[in-house]
Amino acid sequence: MSAVAKRADAPDGDRRGAARRDRVLVKRRRGPEWLHPGWSWTVGRAWVITALSASVTLILGAVLGALPALLAGNWSDPQTRLQTWVLIGFSAASLAAAVTAIVLYRKRRWVLHQNGTAYIIQELASGWDRQDEKVFLDSVGRHFAHVLKVPGPGQLGRSWEWPLEAGAQHWDGKVDELARAFQALRSADDPATPNGILMWAAWAVSVAFGMRVTAADRDLVLDIWQRPSRGRTGDTETPMGLQRPHRFGYAEPVRLAELLPESAPSEHTWRARLTLTQRGTTAHFKAGQRVDVLLIRLGSQRWGPLPEVGLEARSLHLEIDDAAGVTPQRSRITIHELRCLPPPGGLFPWHAIPSLVAASADWIERKSAELGGHTLLLGPTMLPETALGLGIVAGHARRTRWPENLWPLVYSPEMDPLVVPDLNLGRAGLRDRDGG
Repeated sequence: MSAVAKRADAPDGDRRGAARRDRVLVKRRRGPEWLHPGWSWTVGRAWVITALSASVTLILGAVLGALPALLAGNWSDPQTRLQTWVLIGFSAASLAAAVTAIVLYRKRRWVLHQNGTAYIIQELASGWDRQDEKVFLDSVGRHFAHVLKVPGPGQLGRSWEWPLEAGAQHWDGKVDELARAFQALRSADDPATPNGILMWAAWAVSVAFGMRVTAADRDLVLDIWQRPSRGRTGDTETPMGLQRPHRFGYAEPVRLAELLPESAPSEHTWRARLTLTQRGTTAHFKAGQRVDVLLIRLGSQRWGPLPEVGLEARSLHLEIDDAAGVTPQRSRITIHELRCLPPPGGLFPWHAIPSLVAASADWIERKSAELGGHTLLLGPTMLPETALGLGIVAGHARRTRWPENLWPLVYSPEMDPLVVPDLNLGRAGLRDRDGG
């Protein structure tokens, strides 16, 4: 099937003006140009402070050990005077080392306070390749004042690994449990320290978590740190602390077309046959008479029936297993794709993440307005921090154009049908089932 491509529309001027007026003021933090390679290197090299402290101890011990013999000597003796100057030099070096160690120690504590508390969220889905993150997680403790592990649904109750088969009907409640666990930990932490997030989770869980914790606390500010990733969007092995975190929703990022012209968004439309299996008994709302997929493909990899970018798509057939019971019975479905290809090298740079989030959020809002009354399914391929940032942006009060209902369409290479778990990513998902 042929694809119709067009350049993504520029954001509306009025919306930009409103966003600037509604922008939330947050405490300004010094950026990478000051913290790195400034004093931030001390958090990863505490051994320098230890070595300086040890050298001070050794030198002072040597000076004090030689002092009695020096005092008993003859001050008119040239050798005694030479030894005196040597001890004075050692004492001065010890004093300089002590002052340097104290300064580095104080600056290290200041940087740790600036980084704040790291909240580790590990919600690995069933079927995922278990990655050994021990080395990375061990390094996290050296870069933050506190490190807290957020207990997920699997630690608070029965075993839970975000299944796509039996159990996909319970995703909504499990995300609520995860959000409440985070809020409980944060309530016991120092509110003056920044809140850093390192999250391992399915993209839908990341979006829903970001939306719910942001909407529940309008004063909450989250620092999203980069963590190692070995997934379909590429492998990243950035050491902890090399990149500064992102804060989403508080500043207007540079448009992606200006930041990375070769990655400027383009739109494509596809029609496909639909085979639908419904597991949900009743929908939470009246489903639209038409169903559309909003595909955000931040890369060239395959998604569902769509082949890798550059390969011809023929006779598209989309199989959906609807565990939420929200998809209407139809024989055809439309896939609307927002495509952003990474620059040469295959990976988006870290500083482009806010621009990708802004482009994705604006496109979702625009397409949901165009497709009013349709059932919307969201199916992205994106970096984990992009999904979390998208949820945080959607949870802000000023995102009034975010769709009322938006359901995740989860793709797994190991499963033929794509699954719709019971997890509303729209504004209705922020309210209780009884409308509260």
